[in-house]
Amino acid sequence: MIDYGIPEFLERSCVTLITRSVMNHRSIILICGLALLAHIATAQDTSVVSLPTMTIQSTRQLETETTAARSLYIRQHAIIASEPGLSLQRVLRGLPGIQISERGHYALGERILVRGMGYRAAFGVRGLQAFLDGIPLTMPDGQSMLDVVDPAFIGRSELLRGPSSLFWGNASGGVLHLASLEDSTLARIRYVGGSHGLSHRLVSTGFRRGADNIRAYASRVSKRGHRAHSKGVFLRAGISAQTVPSSNTAVLFTLNTAFQDVLSPGSLTLEQVSQDPNQADSRYVTLSARKVSFHLQSGLTLRAQTRLGHLTATAYGIRRSLDNPLTFAWIELDRLAGGVYTQLRADLEVVDIAVGVDLRQMRDDRFRFNNDAGNKGTRVLLDQQERVGSIAVFAGVNAQFSSRFGLSIGARLDRLQFDMTDNLFSNGDQSGGRDFVALSPSVGAFYRANMLTWYTNIGTTFETPTTTELINSPSGEGGFNSDLGPQQTRGVEAGVRGQLGSMRLGLDLAVFSLHIRDRLIPQQGEDGRTWYNNGGKNRHNGIELAVDWPTGSLVGMRMAYNYGSFLFLNEPGDGLRIPGVPAHQLHLTLHGATRSGWGAQIVLESASGMWANNANSTQSEGFTVLDIYLARSKWHLRRFSLHPFALFQNILDSQYVRSLVVNAFGGRYFEPAEGRSIQAGIGISLR
Repeated sequence: MIDYGIPEFLERSCVTLITRSVMNHRSIILICGLALLAHIATAQDTSVVSLPTMTIQSTRQLETETTAARSLYIRQHAIIASEPGLSLQRVLRGLPGIQISERGHYALGERILVRGMGYRAAFGVRGLQAFLDGIPLTMPDGQSMLDVVDPAFIGRSELLRGPSSLFWGNASGGVLHLASLEDSTLARIRYVGGSHGLSHRLVSTGFRRGADNIRAYASRVSKRGHRAHSKGVFLRAGISAQTVPSSNTAVLFTLNTAFQDVLSPGSLTLEQVSQDPNQADSRYVTLSARKVSFHLQSGLTLRAQTRLGHLTATAYGIRRSLDNPLTFAWIELDRLAGGVYTQLRADLEVVDIAVGVDLRQMRDDRFRFNNDAGNKGTRVLLDQQERVGSIAVFAGVNAQFSSRFGLSIGARLDRLQFDMTDNLFSNGDQSGGRDFVALSPSVGAFYRANMLTWYTNIGTTFETPTTTELINSPSGEGGFNSDLGPQQTRGVEAGVRGQLGSMRLGLDLAVFSLHIRDRLIPQQGEDGRTWYNNGGKNRHNGIELAVDWPTGSLVGMRMAYNYGSFLFLNEPGDGLRIPGVPAHQLHLTLHGATRSGWGAQIVLESASGMWANNANSTQSEGFTVLDIYLARSKWHLRRFSLHPFALFQNILDSQYVRSLVVNAFGGRYFEPAEGRSIQAGIGISLR
C-alpha cells in the first residue's frame, strides 16, 4: 500500500511546483518580451479595437471553420447536468476519425487513436497532440496524459484529423483541443450512482460581471469496477478566470488538478476472457498492482489586438508524480514540465499571416525498484533523469482570393534535444543525448459554395523515439542509439463539410491516405537487449463520414462512420493489418425531446474485430452495443432547476472487448468491457 495520504501528497506536490521553476531563462525572457510588445503596440494605437471572434484553436487561429483546408470537426457539448460524462469515450463518441477505447478501469487511461496513429502505445496516448483550455497535455517527447481532463466539464471539442506538425510539431498525427464549459451558473451540484459501486459527485460555481468571469469545479468519482481488483477513486478540480482590462486585451488564467488511487486488474488471455471476463490477472492481485498519481497544471494566456496583429502568448507549468507498482517492478516518477507558445496573426485584405515561436521542456526523475510481494523493494533497478526540450518556429499563410476560393500554406522547423543521466551503473553508464531537427511543410486549398466547404491538403508529421526507445544501441556500447531517427508521415486528404441548406443536414466527409516510413522496429540482441531501427513502413487509407440531421430540431439523428485499411508494408509482413484498430466503426444516435423538457436518446455503437498482435494470429470479435438515455432538462422550482437523468448502458448485455493491449506478453491482449449497467442521477442548479 502507498503509505502517504492525499493531504501530504498534495502539499508535497504544490510546494515543489511553486519553489522549482519549470521554465528556463529563455522562456521567461520571451514571455516578458511579448507582453511588453503587446503593451507598446496597444499604447501606440488609442482607437478602440474589438477582439476577434472565436477562431479554430487547433490550427493556431490561422483558419476558421469555413476556411480550414483540412478535416476538422467541432462539437459543442451539453450542459453538465444533462450527461453522465464519466469518460472521454462517452463524451466524444461519434466524432469522425477518432477511436476512443475505454478500458473498463482507470489504471491505464483511455486508448485514443486518430486514423490509426499511436497504435503502439501500451498506456497513455501517442501520435496525438492534446490540449485542455489551451494548455498542452502532450509532452515534448510526444507522449500525452489526459488524467487531468474531467469529461463532465468539457464544453467544446475540436478534432483536427491528419498530419498537423505544421501547427504543433512532434507527434501531431492529429489534434484534440478541449475547452471547459463556459457556465456562469451561480451554483450547480450533481450526484450520479450506478452499477458496480459507481458514485460520482460534482460541484461547480461561476460568476460573471461584464466580460470578466470566474469559474470553479470539483468532482469525485469512485467505483468498485466490474472486474476484480479494479476499484479506484478519482478526484479532480479546476478554476479559470478571465479579465478584459481593455477593449483589445484579454487575460485568461487556468488551473487544473487531478489525483487518482486505482487498482489495476491487468489484461487477460483469450482463454481467461472465455472463462470469466470479470476476473483479474492473478499476478496483478498478488503483487498489488495499482496506480497513484497527482497532476497539477496552470497556465496564463494573453490575447491582445495590436497594430501588428492579434497576439496570443501562453505560458504554462505542469507537475506530475506517480507511484506505480506493477508485476515486474515498482515505478516512481517525478515530472516537471512547462513552456511558452506564442503566435502573431495579421489579417490583411487578401491574406491572413501567422507566425509563432514555441518552447517546451520537461524533466523526469525516474526510479524503478523490485516489487516485493506488493511492497516497494529495497533493490534499485533504475535511477535516471531524463530531459527533453524543444524549440520551434512556424509561419503560415491563408490567402482568400475570392469569397469562394482560398489557399493555405505553411511550414514549421523543430529542434528537439533528448538527454539522459544514468545514476545507476550496475549495467554500465547508459547516459546519452540526441538532437533531432525536423521541417514540416503543409499546403491546402478550399472552395466555398452553397454553405459547403470543399478542401484538399497535403500535410506531414514526425514522431521522435522516446528516451526508453533511444537507450541501447546495436553496438552494445553505452549511450543512446545514434542511428535511430523519427518516424515520418506524409498525408493526403480531401473532403467536404458544412450544411445542405434546404435539408438542414450537417455533413462531414473525408477521404485520406497516410504513408508512414521509418517506423520503429524492435530488434533483439544476443545478450537479450532490445534496440530499435527505422525499418518499418505502413499505409493507412480510409474514409470518414459524419451526418447530423436535422440541426437544431427537437427530433434528430447523428451518425458517424469510419472505414480504414491500416496495413504493414514490410516487417512483420507485407499486407498484415495493424493491431488494435478496427476496419469499421459506426456510431448512431437518435434523439428526441418535448417542449416541456423531457428527452431521450438511443445510441448504437458497432465496430469490427481487431487483430491483437503484429503477426495477426489472435483477434478480438466485433461488437454492437445499444444504450438508452432519458433526461428532464428543465424542471424549475423557484430559483432552482432540477435535472434528473438515467442511462441504461449495453442493454443487450453484449460480452465484448473494446480495448486491447497490443503485442502484450503471454497473449494477455484483452480488456473486457462492462456488461449491462445502469447510471442514474440528478443535477441541481441555482440561478
